[in-house]
Amino acid sequence: MRKAKPMNAVDLLIEDHDYVRQSFKQFKKMDQEDRDAVHALVTQVCAALKVHMKVEEEIFYPGIRRKIDEEDLMHEAQIEHDSAKALLRQLERMKPGDPRYGPTFTVLCEYIDHHAKEEEKEMFPKARRRKVDLQGLAKKIAARKLTLERRA
Repeated sequence: MRKAKPMNAVDLLIEDHDYVRQSFKQFKKMDQEDRDAVHALVTQVCAALKVHMKVEEEIFYPGIRRKIDEEDLMHEAQIEHDSAKALLRQLERMKPGDPRYGPTFTVLCEYIDHHAKEEEKEMFPKARRRKVDLQGLAKKIAARKLTLERRA
């Protein structure tokens, strides 16, 4: 019997990225006239993104910043988060019947996909190579996510 692989912060964050990608694929296949279903999916994805960005900003980014020593990369990630949060706020103020609702969600998902690809191709490999304690960060991230999700 093989032991389960220990939790790893990078793997947890990639799971979140994959969730948004899969949700966006689902969104594109939906009947956009079914406003309740569209709104439910958008609301769920937005809540997940808020939690994801919060744990990255509070735990992951500070946990890797000194080890990877890439200030521009870290600043770029934060700026991308700030832009995504602006799109999230716009969506929260819109009604599902707003003609800009679907396109705003589309832009948010495309933006998040771009951000996730950069993290997965640049930031995460550097964190692995520089021997960041990804298991320790995973425990902190999982606990914080649980707390944030309970509050929502």
